[in-house]
Amino acid sequence: MPEVFINYRTGDGDKTAITIERELSHRFGSELIFRASKSIPLGTQFDEELIANARRCAVLIAVVGPSWAASPPLHDPKDWVRQEIMEAHRNNNKVIALLDGRKTDRLRRSDLPRDLHWFATSQSCRLDEHNIGRDLNTLGDKLCELSSTLREADRSHPDSATPQLTRNSVGEAYGTVLLGNTVDGDAGTIVKGTSGPTNTGKGNLYNHSKHFSGNGVNYTAGEHLGDVNQRFDTSREVSNDE
Repeated sequence: MPEVFINYRTGDGDKTAITIERELSHRFGSELIFRASKSIPLGTQFDEELIANARRCAVLIAVVGPSWAASPPLHDPKDWVRQEIMEAHRNNNKVIALLDGRKTDRLRRSDLPRDLHWFATSQSCRLDEHNIGRDLNTLGDKLCELSSTLREADRSHPDSATPQLTRNSVGEAYGTVLLGNTVDGDAGTIVKGTSGPTNTGKGNLYNHSKHFSGNGVNYTAGEHLGDVNQRFDTSREVSNDE
């Protein structure tokens, strides 16, 4: 069953509802996120589906746009936006007002029907279109705090127990850097045309230089877990012992 029910009014928050649903579905799985036009199967009774899912969800997110409180249908007890919110509230589910954009004011009791006065004093959150990535990420994090099911389904943080195949760090490299893995886990690195410090991973390091003026000099510092070989295209070759 869905853990999150997205409540919205068509024409005043429906686009934001789609954005939220897609982001949360990507993070937690589509089956855990309910949005009416996506989640109600064809041929089923939509009124029964709406009430059933609002009753069973862990969290209902009501998308509140600039005209939400002033909408005449909200003052009709048969209004579906109002019914869904009330059904979730009656079943002690978390109901969160998500304020859509910077221009949406916080809800005031005086603007709401009497049975929704409690909604004006519930802690809300805001989705700012200028910081939408950050705000959606924060919303997902907060939902994880409210639902253990969402926390277990969270795909945003990789399992720390999963082994990492390889890590390479290349700093201030100018030119071509090719990184490769061998079957036994060693990493080979080819660096061309570098200027500045270059930090590579585990494996042998080969330095091929085509143009030197005078004696070729190579300075290598730090710990090296492999051989260091030098090749010069001039007639003079330098061994590791020189």
